[in-house]
Amino acid sequence: MAANSRTTARKTTTARPARTPRELAPDVSEPDDDVTAAEAQELEATGRHITVELCGEPVRAVPNGAWPVSAQRKLREGNLDGFMAAVLHEDDYDLYEELDPTLDEFNQFVEDVSDLSGEPQGKSRRPGGSSKRTRRR
Repeated sequence: MAANSRTTARKTTTARPARTPRELAPDVSEPDDDVTAAEAQELEATGRHITVELCGEPVRAVPNGAWPVSAQRKLREGNLDGFMAAVLHEDDYDLYEELDPTLDEFNQFVEDVSDLSGEPQGKSRRPGGSSKRTRRR
């Protein structure tokens, strides 16, 4: 007698094509210098770059809500060059390497991106708890 005559069909999954941050945030011909929080959220929704300063020089970056998980992983691991390659516009990465920012300047860059994106980095918002207690049954 055969051990098990039923064969199970394996699911074949096709690999999702990798999308780079540059594909997620196509270039804009006219970068915006002064962006309100509402405009920044709209920019994020349309996937455009925002312009922020790094060491006093303007650079184009992906809004922080559109940062890919891989870029955030690089940031957590301390791979600042890899992170910047993922979030900066490809034409601005050479300027980043030339500027060679300090950690304070890098942190200011991340803060500026967060401010212009309309979302603070690393803080999640949740609904406030009710002031009334529910009665147990």
